[in-house]
Amino acid sequence: MNTLIAYAGKTGNTAKCVRRLAIRLKNVTLIDLNVEEVSPKDFDAVIVASPVYSHKFERSVQFFLRTYQNILENKLFAAFVTMVEYGTFNKVIAKEIAEPLRKNAVAIANFGGEVNNLTPFDWHDKIVAKSMIKLESKKHPIEFLSEAPQKFIEELKKVNWD
Repeated sequence: MNTLIAYAGKTGNTAKCVRRLAIRLKNVTLIDLNVEEVSPKDFDAVIVASPVYSHKFERSVQFFLRTYQNILENKLFAAFVTMVEYGTFNKVIAKEIAEPLRKNAVAIANFGGEVNNLTPFDWHDKIVAKSMIKLESKKHPIEFLSEAPQKFIEELKKVNWD
């Protein structure tokens, strides 16, 4: 099976998760949507990964999902996010991934994340990020969810995704 992992991010958290996931799958092509465009039409399966900033996916990921929704609906599809506020995960997913894709998705998961670099953000996003960090860190540690990638892979294997 030929799998595309299309992702984007500013801080490297999502890319780190993508690389960890890719080594556990066969025949994987990684595309950073902030660097290049790709059509999913030549792939058997597609995983989309995005950080969540202010309750939204990275713009290039939003564009990819909108542009190729019809193609993605006819592929094995899965998605994961990083840096989402735990309490808003379902709301963000409902807003950012069209219902037909959500309904047919093999897996949709939160991989968590870590705050290690706010340099790539503009002033507004830095303020929002610092506010989110302050609020979320009172509820739980801000860290990668160590069990999330394994659970994600287990869901993929249920449909013989390899």
